[in-house]
Formats: sequence, C-alpha cells, structure tokens
Amino acid sequence: MDGLLGPQDDLLSIARVHARDVDALCQDVASIIFPSAVHTPSEATISAVSVKLLQIVRDIEARLQEASPKSMSGPLLARSGFLRETEIVDFALARVAEDNLMARLGGGFSQLAVALLDHADRNVIEAAQALLAADSLQLRSQGRSYLTLPPEILHKMCWRIVAALELLSGSRSDKIINNARALIASYDEAQTASASARKIVHFLSDEDRTPLSNPHYAGIHLFVAHLSAELNIGHDHILRLIDFESAFPMMVMLAAAGLPKHAALQTMIDLRSQMLSARETALFEVEYTHFTPEMARQQLSDWSSARSLFLSFGKT
Repeated sequence: MDGLLGPQDDLLSIARVHARDVDALCQDVASIIFPSAVHTPSEATISAVSVKLLQIVRDIEARLQEASPKSMSGPLLARSGFLRETEIVDFALARVAEDNLMARLGGGFSQLAVALLDHADRNVIEAAQALLAADSLQLRSQGRSYLTLPPEILHKMCWRIVAALELLSGSRSDKIINNARALIASYDEAQTASASARKIVHFLSDEDRTPLSNPHYAGIHLFVAHLSAELNIGHDHILRLIDFESAFPMMVMLAAAGLPKHAALQTMIDLRSQMLSARETALFEVEYTHFTPEMARQQLSDWSSARSLFLSFGKT
C-alpha cells in the first residue's frame, strides 16, 4: 500500500485541488480551448451536458408550441452562448452526476420512501408520496425534462426560447407567449424530488434518520438531502463532489458527516463503483481516520463559499 503513495501525497491538499476543479469544470465545459481545471472535461462529460441541455430546450419548446417538432431554438441558443452560462452548465453537470449515481444504485424507487408511506407523521407521508411521484415522472415520463429545473432557470429558459422562436419565425406568437406564462405559473418546486427529499429529512426525528446514510436503501435524493442538511452545503454541490473524477473531495465530505471508516468505504464503493483508483484507496486507508469532523467541515465550508462566489461571478 505504501508503494502507491509519494512523499507529497496528502489527502486534504489533494482534495482541495479537486474540489476547486468541481467548479472549474463548468468553465471548461463552456470553453475547452483554455482549460482552468487540472482534470479537463472528458468528451463523455461534454456530450452528456450537451444532450441534457438540448433535451430540456426541446421539451420546453414542444410544450410552448403544443407539438413535438425537431428543436428550432436549440442551435440558436447554443451559438448565442446562452447554454454556456455558468449556472446553466452547473445545473446540467449536477443532473448528469445524478443520472450516473442513480444508474450505479440500480435505478428504481427509494425503498426508504416506500417504507415511509406508513410513517406516523402525516408530513413525512405526504413528502414521501411527492418524492415517489417526482421519481416516477423523472424515470418514466418523456418530454418533461424541464421538471428538474430550478424556477429561476426555467423562467430564463422559457423566455429565451420564446425570443428565439420569434427571431426564427419573424413574428410574435401570443399562443407561445401564453403557453410560456402557463408553464411557469404551473411549476411547483415543492413537488420536485430534491425538495420532497429535503422535507422528509426535515420532519424525520433523529432516531429515524439512520437509514438516510445508506444510499442503496435511501436512494440518491434522500441520501444527498441528508448530507446537505448535516453539512449545510448545496444539494447539487454534493452530487458533483460525489461523482467527480477524483474521490478525494468525497472522502473529506464523508469525514465531515462523521461516517466511520468502514461505512465511508462502503459508501464510496456503492456510489463510485469502479472509479476508485489504487492511489485513492491507499490514501483513504492511511489518512481517513486522521480527519476530525470539525476539520473536514471547515474545509467544506471553504469550498461552499468559493462555489457561491463562482456561481455569482463565474470565477474560481
């Protein structure tokens, strides 16, 4: 095991570099020529983000036009740079990470959410029903990819698509404008999977929260919502830290959550599958128990602050 580690190998310093890359990757997906991340985005990542964003544009456009045409506005929005805006790329990267993690867990519904349908607290029951309904729409419905959008991005995308369609057609359509207003008005963020998961975590008592630490049983939405509540960092930030090319930031996050070494290792195996390298495993074995939760939480707080600045100004 020692032969895999060099004299300069230190888990926390390596994790800092890779956690910065989680944000820098947004810039590099949008601008490949001058990469700022140590790990530049792979073709698979760039392709997945592009497919995800163009699918959302296509689904919104179909809803606005009450038809399922080939997307007219997608190429125009891509050329204009709109689909390379930081918050939009970050959102797409989080959704790609979410898809990857759900696939590694085998897909399907949260077993814990199903079990919570018999909970004594009506608030928990209603939130579990909403989570299962949102999962059903996400897993089985075609043409509704926009249901995962935050309201501010949905609003922005709807009106950019309206503007693009007007530019392409050379005329204003009251029907499309009214459909955009109706879509925005009908959107209920409280019914999304992440919001429902946060509500479940909020209403569960401390003794009922133990299963939330098992991603296979809880499902990715509840597992991430639990970490988010425990560590006070964003849902999408956690998704990207877990699915990032390097496992080191995830190790720090699990240490901050106070997971014992054996539980942390099992969680990484569950969620990262074959992505764990021999070097990552070696550093984990040597250094994980040296972290105190307080030390790890401070590091996460620094990363969260840096991420907020990045999403506000687009700089790492």
